[in-house]
Amino acid sequence: MKGSDATNNSQQFNDITTQKNSIYTGKILANLHAGVMDIEAIQTHPITGERTKIVYRYLLLDSETNLQGLLQRLTTYGKLRNVQLLQLVDLNLLSAESAHDEKQKFETLKERLDECAEYRRSMIVYDLDSLVGINRSEGNASTGRTTNLSLINHNIYTHIKDKFQNTHVEFSTNPSHDNETNTEEKWSIVVISEPFLLRQFSDDVKFTRPQSELEEEQAEIRRANEKIRCVQCDDYYVEQDNRMGVCLHHDGFIYDNLSADLTMYIRKRAIEQLLEEEAAFNDQVSHRTLTQEQREQLERRKHRLKYICCDQTLQIGGTINGCKRGKHSPPHITRNEWESVCNRNQEYREKRLTLLKNRVRLQQELNSH
Repeated sequence: MKGSDATNNSQQFNDITTQKNSIYTGKILANLHAGVMDIEAIQTHPITGERTKIVYRYLLLDSETNLQGLLQRLTTYGKLRNVQLLQLVDLNLLSAESAHDEKQKFETLKERLDECAEYRRSMIVYDLDSLVGINRSEGNASTGRTTNLSLINHNIYTHIKDKFQNTHVEFSTNPSHDNETNTEEKWSIVVISEPFLLRQFSDDVKFTRPQSELEEEQAEIRRANEKIRCVQCDDYYVEQDNRMGVCLHHDGFIYDNLSADLTMYIRKRAIEQLLEEEAAFNDQVSHRTLTQEQREQLERRKHRLKYICCDQTLQIGGTINGCKRGKHSPPHITRNEWESVCNRNQEYREKRLTLLKNRVRLQQELNSH
């Protein structure tokens, strides 16, 4: 590749020749699943001199969805760093060397790595998905069907992991000559598309993660531990404990069993109604003595509000002893939305209509006698 071509491509693929106040570690992780390329570096604070590991994250092009699509970018990186050997290690290489079992694959891999070690400036690219492989097995658990993932070629994985951790770029005292051929640079680029393998490898080699990713992870942890109020049962829960059967609730509206039209209520308004009536009752008791009949009538009115779903009487205070078991409501569902769902339930609306018709029929029968 001509120098001008490499320069043009560096503008397209991000220039890795120099970065202000930082030097590269030689470690690059290509995440095909997320479509990003993470290049690790050590940044030096211009005043304090403190060194911190960081990553420069670049978006991959739409065409870079697999290893073949990355070849032009990787070749450009090799040219920009003046590498003497750019080695691609993937399943095609192993097949060409007739390496079929794990032992043969391991020996071929070791030969290529030993060859790279002979050069002062080399760049080796691993297609980890094809070299290691993922085993998937289905199983049953109390929460339902589960998928278990595990590595297939453990020895190859361990060898690549160890070599990746030993990757280094020699520090040049002259920042304008950081890519001269007299410095030693051992670059390792690991290309991964499988999310499970990516997490496993990143954790094992302790690859530096972008600050934005760490902040998002912390936000996820806070959200996972944040207490959410369920609008169905009025209890609090955390998302990780939200399983089927933990939420005991009613999924129907409340109706007044003593009213002529079986007046419908939402739970909040029904409780307010009972509290107002209780306050009025206490006020009456403080001013005059009520007869036994009046007390019984007031007591009946306290138990007149019922849930249409199960005919259970609405109680003030305490927990909701619901008739349905399920999961807690999602965090984005409001109480008004949940009550609207309860009020629109066609089955319960038909049940209320049947109750009204039966009352009219009974009243007509009584009048006829």
